[in-house]
Amino acid sequence: MSNALKRLLDLMPKAPEFVGMITHEDHPKYKVLMVDGTGLVMCTSSTKYAVNTRVFVSGQEIKRTAPPSGAVVQIEV
Repeated sequence: MSNALKRLLDLMPKAPEFVGMITHEDHPKYKVLMVDGTGLVMCTSSTKYAVNTRVFVSGQEIKRTAPPSGAVVQIEV
């Protein structure tokens, strides 16, 4: 029988995800301005994105597009 807590923890992301706006695009390298005001981050992605697209960033990698509007909420787990 496997440990239910370990299976639940394995579903949680290992690195936090942040929302940012792409300011410069030179696929596969992007400059992303973080919404929380921390500044520009150099990121990479295998998917091509356009300038002014909101994206989720984890580490230095763009994971996927983010909703175009709405408030950013920080959730502690």
